[in-house]
Amino acid sequence: MAEPVTNHPRFSILVAAYNVEEWIDDCLRSLLIDEMRDCEIIVVNDGSTDNTRARIGAYLHDPRLTVIDQPNGGLSAARNTGIERARGAYILFVDGDDWLEPDTLTRLNATLEENPAADLVVFGFYEVYGDFRQPNHCSADLWKMTNSACNKLFSRRLFDGARFDRGIWYEDLALVPYLFVRANAPATLDAVLYNYRRDRDASIMNSTDSKRIYDLPVAAYRCLARIHEGEASGRIAPMKSRFGQDWEARFLTVEIFIPGVLHRARRISDRKTRQQYIARMMSEFADHDSIRADIVRRQYGYKMAAGSLLYRHGHNRLAHWLLHDTGAFKRWAIDRFSGFRSRRRAGTH
Repeated sequence: MAEPVTNHPRFSILVAAYNVEEWIDDCLRSLLIDEMRDCEIIVVNDGSTDNTRARIGAYLHDPRLTVIDQPNGGLSAARNTGIERARGAYILFVDGDDWLEPDTLTRLNATLEENPAADLVVFGFYEVYGDFRQPNHCSADLWKMTNSACNKLFSRRLFDGARFDRGIWYEDLALVPYLFVRANAPATLDAVLYNYRRDRDASIMNSTDSKRIYDLPVAAYRCLARIHEGEASGRIAPMKSRFGQDWEARFLTVEIFIPGVLHRARRISDRKTRQQYIARMMSEFADHDSIRADIVRRQYGYKMAAGSLLYRHGHNRLAHWLLHDTGAFKRWAIDRFSGFRSRRRAGTH
């Protein structure tokens, strides 16, 4: 039997659960098996319409676990409810269809003991596709941490005056980088501890609804606004001295242009729809000069960088031809040539 939770536990684990009856058992078992007892587990049942609530009830005998039922409000609303109730010095977010490695809290606690000034700890995560797990190693670096809230441990004080935005997708992007640059002495735990289920149809990254992607620039600019306000108020040290003179352009390139224009456009098969999508996404940039082709080149090569320069200077159709139409023409030419060779061979027999 677990020991009773104190009024001020070391950790608060906040679980957002909505229609996850197939996975919530794995999630909760992974949390309750950890030997670290100085924690509370708050499950926010966000208006589930399946058997999620009943499955959660099977674990309420453990004094560490409590459940809050609320009408469906989305992931941000569920997390914010958990933050309001949290009593722990540190907060860890877990989605109800994901799970942690068994010793996660023990290892996080050891990292805090080694880094007592740390307000935030970054660790790695697995992307889970069925039985396959792809490890991703992250570090306490603005450009190497990923924007997910789930591969980080946060000091509760970081949420003073800060909550997840409701009503938008990419709510992590709108808040997590701000929390990171606000944190004192972020630390890295070089371990892969979080299991992120990526093969669910409900996953934002699996969505083929292009309308949702338009929240990407909304979230990025909201994050920038928070950072600028934090700098002005003195809560955040000057960003340029910490992350470089061009940090803002780099941020917009990495967070909007690469995923929103270069990557997502490739998933749209219809040419006209793809061109319309790119035109709208490019219109969301306040300043096209923020697109950094050198960053694209280092990650993806010269062709993608050249296309990026064309987008930057407003030559969308030419950029589309270079990045999309030339590839389609190459595949067509290869198919035609292969068919021609096959017919020639057949004609020789």
